[in-house]
Amino acid sequence: MGNCKDCKYWDSYDQTCDGVEWVDLDSKIGDTEFAYYADANDDSGLSAGIKTGPMFGCIKFVAKPVKK
Repeated sequence: MGNCKDCKYWDSYDQTCDGVEWVDLDSKIGDTEFAYYADANDDSGLSAGIKTGPMFGCIKFVAKPVKK
C-alpha cells in the first residue's frame, strides 16, 4: 500500500486529497472507496467525517480487540 505523499491526488501544499468525493451520509459507496460526508439539518451542529467501504485499505489500520 502506498502513502499519500507519493499519490497523484495528494496536494502537498494544502495536505489534502483531491481524489475524494463528497457524498450524503446515507449514500452508498463502492467496497474499496472512501468519501467525505457532511450533514447539517438544523441549528444543533454539523456532523462531518470520512465514509469508507468495507474493503477500503488504510495505512493507519489497528485490529479490533478479540472478544472473549
